Amino acid sequence: MISTPFGTYNGDSWEEHCQAFLKLRYEVNGYQEMTAHTNGDLGIEGFTRDGVVFQCYCPDEEYDSTKLFIHQRNKVTGDLKKLNKYKTQLLKFFQGVKIKKWIFLTPKITNKELIRHCHEKATEYRNDLTMKDLLDDSFDVLAHDEAFYGIEIIQAKQILKKKININVSFPDEKEIINWKQCQTSSIHALDRKIGYLFNNLDSVTKAQKTNKYIDLQIRNYIKGQEILNHMKQTYSSSYEKQVKIKSSIATHLEEEVLLTDLSPKQLLDNTLEKYKEALVGENFHDIFEYSVYNDLCREAIASWLIDCPLDFGG
Repeated sequence: MISTPFGTYNGDSWEEHCQAFLKLRYEVNGYQEMTAHTNGDLGIEGFTRDGVVFQCYCPDEEYDSTKLFIHQRNKVTGDLKKLNKYKTQLLKFFQGVKIKKWIFLTPKITNKELIRHCHEKATEYRNDLTMKDLLDDSFDVLAHDEAFYGIEIIQAKQILKKKININVSFPDEKEIINWKQCQTSSIHALDRKIGYLFNNLDSVTKAQKTNKYIDLQIRNYIKGQEILNHMKQTYSSSYEKQVKIKSSIATHLEEEVLLTDLSPKQLLDNTLEKYKEALVGENFHDIFEYSVYNDLCREAIASWLIDCPLDFGG
């Protein structure tokens, strides 16, 4: 199994996802899946009618960068050899269309040496005279990770009834401390605002809980921002919807803070509930796993506390 920002895969589930998003991306190019049930898959997972072939690979476990590269490099080398091995059968499938691109699909690429290796193999095969009847003069070997197919992965997961997970680790204590040191004005604002949540406690307990709650909000903010950065790059449509929702609520918050009769905790809970309902209205819970949806909600509260729209007193 291997974990990525998009999900967790083994060989079978990765191939299942690849087939789903390749059919979405390349339907107009006449994409055809090569099933392995009869006489194998001839060394490719599928091809388009305009000369692009695909091969999938997912490692059996989480490897470090060097070991992952070795496995990926060996897979590329071994599967390219199958073009020659199965050339006679492949020519029957391609019916005169020569292969322009051979694309290696793998969940993640962590070592740039894989790109160099693919380039070297492309040059080698372009210069192989025995392959001229199968390969185009422009033949290229490319390595794609899942980020190349972000939009299609969302659609594929919906088709496969699998929600998207964005794996982001919690910031450690050092990250929180560094953030505090760089954001002293925000810390003062947080200390004042969050203090209102614990006004009913004695001064020592209030200070302890306030400090702990500040650290929790910073943690939620840092983690949430990393999730949002990933969404911006790969799920731009969902990201833009989230930005609009968050901005709209923030605008009304400034007015609500001035007029509300709610207690600080009630205002906090009420604001969080509005945001959750808005995300549900845009089907975030149908697209993303609960953990992502929950982290987005926590990030919003932390962001509004840090950036000022959410306040509890003068």
